[in-house]
Amino acid sequence: MTRHLQAIYEGDVLRPLEPVEIAEHQEVSLLVETPDAAQPEAGTDMPIWEYAAQLMRDIPRDQLQALPTDGASQHDCYLYGAPKHP
Repeated sequence: MTRHLQAIYEGDVLRPLEPVEIAEHQEVSLLVETPDAAQPEAGTDMPIWEYAAQLMRDIPRDQLQALPTDGASQHDCYLYGAPKHP
């Protein structure tokens, strides 16, 4: 089971901010995401293309290369399953 939850780090312990249904001493896998001080908040004076580049910097290159290159012209196909048009 995968579940996203918020936690606070206190005294070498991650304390969930909401109840979790995990058995005592059960091993779990964690992905820790912390606020990045170098990443500006949306709405700052940074140009949108620079903000988008920062958001994408951690996406693996192979996943970026697998994205369709005709997304703008064929958006109905990708969003709604419509047939592609020439």
